[in-house]
This record gives sequence, C-alpha cells and structure tokens, in this order.
Amino acid sequence: MKLSLLTNELISTGLKFQPTYQKGLTNHLPMTLVALDQMGAEDERLLGFYHQYITQLENVARNDAFLSQANKIEQLIKRSGIDATLQQYLPKLIASFASQAFHCLIRLAYAVKSQQPREIAYSLAYWEQNYRPLAPLATTDSYNAAEQLKQLTQVLSTTSFHADNISERINEVAKRPNYLKLATVPCDITLENALQLIIKQYRTTNDFTLLHGITALHAFIELSPYFSDQTTALHWFWQSYTAAFATACHVFNHKSSQTSAPHLSWLETLSRGSLSHNDHTIKLIYSCSEIYKRYPFAELKQIAHQRIAQEGL
Repeated sequence: MKLSLLTNELISTGLKFQPTYQKGLTNHLPMTLVALDQMGAEDERLLGFYHQYITQLENVARNDAFLSQANKIEQLIKRSGIDATLQQYLPKLIASFASQAFHCLIRLAYAVKSQQPREIAYSLAYWEQNYRPLAPLATTDSYNAAEQLKQLTQVLSTTSFHADNISERINEVAKRPNYLKLATVPCDITLENALQLIIKQYRTTNDFTLLHGITALHAFIELSPYFSDQTTALHWFWQSYTAAFATACHVFNHKSSQTSAPHLSWLETLSRGSLSHNDHTIKLIYSCSEIYKRYPFAELKQIAHQRIAQEGL
C-alpha cells in the first residue's frame, strides 16, 4: 500500500533533522510515520505525532560530512535508480547489521517503503557512517541456533556492561572473548528458524533490547530482494542478533510478568496500536503484522496484543 501524500510530505520535511539526537539516540521519525500510515492512522494522528516528536530532534544543517555523503548517494539514485543503488551498497553494509542497534537497517527498510530517493540516501549515508562489523564471519555444525543461544546465556547471564545504550553494549560485547567463542554462526540456520527463536526470546522476556530483534528481522525480510547472497546475509544478521542477545541474556534470570491481553483481529490490532505514543510499540506491532503475512505464527499476534494490553490501548 502506497504512503499518503501527507506522510510523504512529513518524511520529506523531517529530512532537516539529524539521524540521531541527544548523543546517539536514533531519530525514529520517518520509520514511525511509515508505520502509522500503513496501520491506517488518520492525518490528525500523523500530524500530532510529527509535531510532538520533532521537539527533541536536532537540525542536520551543520553536519557537513553526513550531508555530503547523502548528496552523493542521492545523485547515484537519480542516475542509476533505487534498485541498482541498493544492490551496489547493501553487499558492503551487511557485515554491520547491528549498527546503531539495528536502526540503520530498519530506517533503510522503511525508506525503501517510502520510495523517496533522498530518504533512502539519508538511510544509506547513516548506515555507511556507522558501519562497524562485530567479528569475522564463520560457520559451524557443532551447535544449532537454539543451542548457541543457550550457551550464550550460560556464559554471559551474569555479565554486566558499562555502556548506556544498546548499540554501545553490542560493540562492547563483541570485544569479549566469552562472546567471540560463540559468535560462529550455525551453518544450518534458516530465516524461519531465526524468526521462531527471536519471537521466543522476546515473548519470554518482554525485553527492550530483544524487541529490536523482531523489528530488525522485519527490516531484513523487506530488504532481502537486494541481497545478492541470501545465505551470507542471513549469517551476518544472525551474528548481529546473537551479539544483541548476549547483552540482554541476563534477563532470563528473572521472570517477565504478563498482562491479560485481548484477542483482536489484525485490523483492530493495528488501529489500537496506532494510538500508542511509544514509537517502539508502533513499529513492533506493525512489524508483527507484516511478518505474519509471510509467516503466520500465532505468537506474533500475541506479542502485538500483549503490547496493547501493557499500554492500555
């Protein structure tokens, strides 16, 4: 479904803001606008979110290095087209899926949904400037994906991290020998297997870091047509997820409380979810609904309904 004229206008106007603010927090404005639009939000809701959200953002005008890179990419898009540009850039970027806590990946997927060349250029420039591979890629048949997560929990569940945000913690864990020993990707990992495990870890914990596994995998699926080697791309993604998981596996030492959740149709789920004031909730519910179209796992609905219950929507 195409975006509304208003949504496209707000995304375009929002390009005057930095991709990050307040010393590294991600600007979720364009992503959330796309999600709200696709969830059926009315113009009043879109405008309300835009004007509320921009109060915390920072102007991009003085970020000369970023703007120069974005301009260069935009010119390439104008010459070669969106598809060719993505096919050129993505093979160079997939070793860094976890950059900015997966938000470079996520913003690009939403930008492609908008089909706005400058927003796509911003997203690619954002990712390129934050490119940071975690570890060399290798595969193994000595454990499967579930066993890998179990072993990571065993060795890292009591580990503390000094970093304040998810991205910094991921970069921190990637330097630790006890993670690096288990960073090798199971050679038999599949997209469906990865999805089932990512859903399970989030449902079990309701953890904010692990929430990003779902929204990131949704973005990965959306961008998958542009990966020249699907298997290698999935291996890089899984390595990034395990690093994020390693920073959060201490949460398995505590049981997550569950709120009684309603049983709703997807239409009602999206309608209620669009009323949230939490951009992560909006994107989580939208991601669950989109993934469900391809992988109709009941747990995706349950996650969305649980989030609605938690916020009393």
